[in-house]
Amino acid sequence: MSATTLSPTAALHPSTEVAQAEAVPARRPVPYLALLPILLLAFAFLVHWLDFTPLWADEGWTIQATDDLNPVVTVRDWVAVDVHPPLFFILLDGWRAFTGDSIFELRYFSVLLSLLGVAVMFRLGQSVYSTRAGVLAALFYGLHDLVKVLTQEVRHYPLQMLLVAVVLWMYWRWWRRGWRLPKRSTGLAFVLAGAALLYTHYWGGFVLLGLAVHALLTARKRLLPFIVAFAAIGLLYLPWLPVVIRQVTMERPFGLPHALTNGRYVYAVLIYQLVGVPELFWIVMGAAGLIGSFSPRRWPPTAASLLPLPVILLPPLLSVLINTVYPILSFRSLAVVVPAVMLLAAHGLSRFRMPEQGFIVAFVLLYSLSKTSAQPLERPPWPPIAAYLGQHTTAQDAILLELNTDVDPMTYYLDRWGGLAYAWTERLRLNEITADARTGDTQLEQFAAALDSALDESGAAQGVWIAQFGWEAEKDLRPWLYPRGYAMSAPVITYAPDSPTGFAAVPEGGMPFRYNDGRPIMLWRLDQRPQTPPLATYGDTLQLLNAQATTRDQGVTVNLLWSPLEAPGVDYSTSVLLLRDGVGAANHDSYPLDGLSPTAAWQADGLYFDSHFIDTTALAPGMYQVAVQVYRFTDASFSQIEHLPADDCTASPDCHFVIVGTVEVD
Repeated sequence: MSATTLSPTAALHPSTEVAQAEAVPARRPVPYLALLPILLLAFAFLVHWLDFTPLWADEGWTIQATDDLNPVVTVRDWVAVDVHPPLFFILLDGWRAFTGDSIFELRYFSVLLSLLGVAVMFRLGQSVYSTRAGVLAALFYGLHDLVKVLTQEVRHYPLQMLLVAVVLWMYWRWWRRGWRLPKRSTGLAFVLAGAALLYTHYWGGFVLLGLAVHALLTARKRLLPFIVAFAAIGLLYLPWLPVVIRQVTMERPFGLPHALTNGRYVYAVLIYQLVGVPELFWIVMGAAGLIGSFSPRRWPPTAASLLPLPVILLPPLLSVLINTVYPILSFRSLAVVVPAVMLLAAHGLSRFRMPEQGFIVAFVLLYSLSKTSAQPLERPPWPPIAAYLGQHTTAQDAILLELNTDVDPMTYYLDRWGGLAYAWTERLRLNEITADARTGDTQLEQFAAALDSALDESGAAQGVWIAQFGWEAEKDLRPWLYPRGYAMSAPVITYAPDSPTGFAAVPEGGMPFRYNDGRPIMLWRLDQRPQTPPLATYGDTLQLLNAQATTRDQGVTVNLLWSPLEAPGVDYSTSVLLLRDGVGAANHDSYPLDGLSPTAAWQADGLYFDSHFIDTTALAPGMYQVAVQVYRFTDASFSQIEHLPADDCTASPDCHFVIVGTVEVD
């Protein structure tokens, strides 16, 4: 056993407790050569595909909450009225002040926190048990699946687990010799770390309670310093306590969202998420760490082997108990036990002989790199949906989001389409307003006023996209738009990953794409019929009522609004061209709306939306004319073309196209 730790076989009896506690550890060099490859492996493990997984609801909320880069605004307007303490969000405000807003940059903050966690786990294991246990604790922590999953999110869980490791480390150092006057600074470090943990996640209180139990069991004759320390933590936390009470009683009076229910299946999920797979292996390693430190003739185990036990047991037990009256159960919150679990497992393995250790470490490495236990939550496909809306929305359009909590990640992706005008209505919770008869007319009037304001902010929107998430009829925004002059101008569109464009029209009575819990994702397009004369007429069949163009960073969006004079009965293609000095520079040809709205199904005097996105990355900067033409293929080999003649031939001698506007390409 290392000279830096207490003997694992000595029981804490009154005659030996003080002597053990006052033992001064021998100085040993930090094994950087062993720690460095673990940090590099953890870095590769954590940063791999860091921005591959889309944002989910809580990540989007976190990004929105820190968008102003003002901690006061973040805490006052977002954190305090939700269910979180403020420390992580304040730190993220500071991080974002010096970085960009890409998903990689935002999540990289979590990577750094987890790498610090790996380093602290080494120092924790070395301090409590041995250098070998420290190396193993760092390795196990860096490879833990739940650590990886939570690190690849813009959330506070990596900071939560890091601070748990820091609190355990500082507590143990203070427990060992903290009452001696020259070492009272260690007690101060424990107090500050404990307060920081509480200001990061409320489940940190369960961790501190576990350490209080440990102190009560192992330091009964010198409890006063611990009482003072825990009282100091409480005093530092006192300013936030009224906020906690208000969050529980007013913001979430019926429990936390998405809390799990008590039951055997949920408990099994918690075990493999928190402990790891195979569960039996990690449980055996933890048991070896605990049982191996018992004296064969004496009870109880040493204070060192007992240290992780209450931190592992109390948070889940108390969460399950509280969950019976106030729903709070979540494996993410219970990630506070991961550092203690990995610490105990590392201690257990460190007591094996080197050949067995090498074999088991190789098993852990191979299993961690080839299998997984914890998985990220399934996220709706917001990036392609936002890209679709971005490519088919002009500055004269509005986008209304009825996505429940997923409005925040969707907002992030839409923001990346610079200059895109959009508004959202979720904050007013239309589904709750229309479903609750007790709200009366006041909230309905407020919602109507807010909807009008959103449409006006988009320039008295000519067209509106609605992104709808869920079946609930009371969340349908279309009945609010019909009296305002809007009508459906396209089929219901859904995400379809197997289709060539990634999207498909939902046939009558068909089934849209459904998220993992059965909720569909639908896009609705509504337009107002212009009160001005048509821009052009093609033959005696189609009228072009309106054309709007907006320049993007990588292309030009051109939206067209058609109304047939008579049912076409055949499929026409529409072509949008960018002309410079009368010469075509780029174009996009397709059946209307990428084939989702074929003209063969159009009816006379109907309203039909068509949209084209033209890639301009290869074009020289300057002004370009936007032209529109209509044609159809008259043979199966697509070699014979018949153009619908345009009624304005000033720009096209053969009457093939009409100039509908100009755009500037940067």
